[in-house]
Amino acid sequence: MNSVISLISALILTVLILYLSYIFTRSLGKGLGMKRGGTSMQMLDRLPLGQDKAVAIVRAGSRYYMIGIASSQITLLAELSEEDIPKEALEVAPFPGAEGYESFKKILKKYTDRNRDDV
Repeated sequence: MNSVISLISALILTVLILYLSYIFTRSLGKGLGMKRGGTSMQMLDRLPLGQDKAVAIVRAGSRYYMIGIASSQITLLAELSEEDIPKEALEVAPFPGAEGYESFKKILKKYTDRNRDDV
């Protein structure tokens, strides 16, 4: 009887620890997500040039900059006007970090349409 009580209490304690860790990581993730995205700064486009090297177009407020990115430094290459920026780059991505990626809906539609022809 004593072993059953200790087994049940260990089970309850394990479930409680799992629940509290879930709540903690969920609240921690929300806090980190808020710090990650910015409203006044946005990377509009990025072109990789090699390992740890890229050129990017960045919007800061109402100004646009072309920057060079290397593993050890970031260099301002030019300040751009809005006319220099392609219209596609000015479109806002659905969420921060999604620049250059197709939406899941488009990818799923391509996949289902392609497989529908095979049937």
